[in-house]
Amino acid sequence: MWTTSVRAESRRLSIMSEMTQDEALHLADAIVGQALKETEARCAVLGQFINDCDRTASRTSAWSEALRELHALHGHRRGLLRRRSLIQEALDCAVGERPPTTLLSLGPERAAPRAQQQVQVQVRRRRS
Repeated sequence: MWTTSVRAESRRLSIMSEMTQDEALHLADAIVGQALKETEARCAVLGQFINDCDRTASRTSAWSEALRELHALHGHRRGLLRRRSLIQEALDCAVGERPPTTLLSLGPERAAPRAQQQVQVQVRRRRS
């Protein structure tokens, strides 16, 4: 659900034959910002529902579904935050200027893989 200002800005820009890069970035920032607000609001509602279920010890299928949706929304929110960060980087650069090159994060450190051991179990068979 877009806010009125985002809709008005979108209409204004669609009337123009060409949109500047700066205008496009500001519009993208507003859209991502609104999506973040909506995602965070949904996360808050789901979090409250999950807490209420935990408090009353009623872990139903609705509780499980809320947990799954909350987990998915957190992933969506991370993506939106990353997009917004990239948009802000682009807005901070002058037109024609290249942003500073930074390496993408590889994610959380993982434990070194452990060597696997095979264990063979022999079963004695009874003779009958």
